[in-house]
Amino acid sequence: MRKLFCLFSLFFCYFIYAQCTSCSIQNPADPDYHFPDNTTVCFTSDMIFNNPTFGTNSKICIASGVTLQFQNNISGVANAPLSFEVHGTLNFNQALTSIADLDIHVYSTGNITVGGGNGNLTMNGQVNTISNEGVIDLGVLQLGDNTSNTIDNYGNLNINGNLNMSSSAATLFKNEGGGLILLSGNYGNTEQSVYVNCGTIISQSGFNINGGKIINTGIFTVGGDINLSGSSSEIYNFGLFTSTGNMNNAPSDAVIYNEGELALNQFQGGNAAIQGPSSSAKKGYVVLQNAIQTGNVVIGPNLDFRRTTGISDQSTVFMNSNPSFLSNVTYDCASDNSCSAPLIINPGFCPAINGDLPPMAIDDAYTIVAGGSSAGVVLDNDFETYGGAQATLSNVILSQISTSNPNISLNTADGHILAAPGTPPGTYQLVYQICQTAAPSNCDTATVTVTIQGIVPCYKPAVTAGTVLSADFGITSLSRADSGGNNWPGIRKGAWAVLESRNKGFVLNRLTDAQVAAIPLADLKEGMLVYNTTQNCLQVNTDGTAAGWKCFNTQTCPD
Repeated sequence: MRKLFCLFSLFFCYFIYAQCTSCSIQNPADPDYHFPDNTTVCFTSDMIFNNPTFGTNSKICIASGVTLQFQNNISGVANAPLSFEVHGTLNFNQALTSIADLDIHVYSTGNITVGGGNGNLTMNGQVNTISNEGVIDLGVLQLGDNTSNTIDNYGNLNINGNLNMSSSAATLFKNEGGGLILLSGNYGNTEQSVYVNCGTIISQSGFNINGGKIINTGIFTVGGDINLSGSSSEIYNFGLFTSTGNMNNAPSDAVIYNEGELALNQFQGGNAAIQGPSSSAKKGYVVLQNAIQTGNVVIGPNLDFRRTTGISDQSTVFMNSNPSFLSNVTYDCASDNSCSAPLIINPGFCPAINGDLPPMAIDDAYTIVAGGSSAGVVLDNDFETYGGAQATLSNVILSQISTSNPNISLNTADGHILAAPGTPPGTYQLVYQICQTAAPSNCDTATVTVTIQGIVPCYKPAVTAGTVLSADFGITSLSRADSGGNNWPGIRKGAWAVLESRNKGFVLNRLTDAQVAAIPLADLKEGMLVYNTTQNCLQVNTDGTAAGWKCFNTQTCPD
């Protein structure tokens, strides 16, 4: 039993140390410790600090199951890097104001609490980063003057007060799919900031956009007014965006785009257009408790408006307003099943943290014979960005991620799926990725399902009705051509020409793609036959035109 206990302890210690690497110092015991310059200090046991100080480029790593507590505020070097890697628990008993450049990473087993969940976190360093996969509880999150901030949330971020940004702060704020942000107070944005939500955000009070940008592909709930004042405020909704208050003060250069469901108490006092998707294959849905009051704005295209009570029509939706309408603006189309496109609130993509929409790689399926290639290329139904231009080899980077059979591969030079000779019949899958050429970290993946056909014999009976004609022309290497009793080739029936040998082959004209294309149009004939050495196939011209060349590489029955 003693040996087993020691073995477990050794494993546990190894696990703790594996979380915190490159440790310069471990478990310092001085409650007023100075964390030296350019060091990584690791904690594998609990510790309480009173008045610690931090040097330049100091780093703290807290192992899982370990609690580190700071009784008072911490002191660092202005605009010098200060990093926290939190696998365990980090408690700041008081409000925290940092002049250092904070880099905080909370892992899935970690949590940070400021002031018991009600203390303020003020970041005044020039460059600050928070990446949260665990839990963070604090009061007000304050982003200071002239700061550049990146906040990326995968876990639970509980802000029990306001989220405030200085007017000179620039912030990239992203809530990833699966992330949850609970905001008890108001949210204040700036013109330099982007707020991306792919998970769930619940804001119990108002949202002040102040010229910033919000992109929502998840669930975004605001329990108060949304103030769009400020130059060029933008809301792009692809998911479910709900406000129990009003959407107010939208200037004429503001953007309100809806491709999901936008549910509002009222849209009031705005001069911004309400835009929908450009394609009639999509539709945005707007649900209103009260009528819209706007100026002479443009509405649409491809939007549906519905009042939660009473009749929904232009007069009840737009009150004291004189908008103009683009195509396919409807009113409660679901009531008579006349909607041109369904409501979609889970679009299946998440923008980059800077707001760039990702490329769209869409699944494909091909049936190929062993030794052949797909009829189309995987980029045929892909897009450089969501709703953007067709993906091409010039605007995206194409790569293969995985394949269930090494005989199935992607030709990244042209986008065809290849099946090596001898690939057994069956169904296989290949995963590929496209990344924007202009932004190589902005990527999407898709799966190609490949079915390899076996030999498909022809079981259709031959047509034998009618007059059977003898063959008049033949070439043989069997020395039996004569006009006597053998009557070869006349004995072979129903053929224009007869070729016969036991040790020779028949060789067609062998041409490349370029040589086939160079055949004069006047010389093209229906039924012309060549062997194409570029495509490695028997090629037949089916209509006597340059577009009539077809590769015959799949065995089937002639019709």
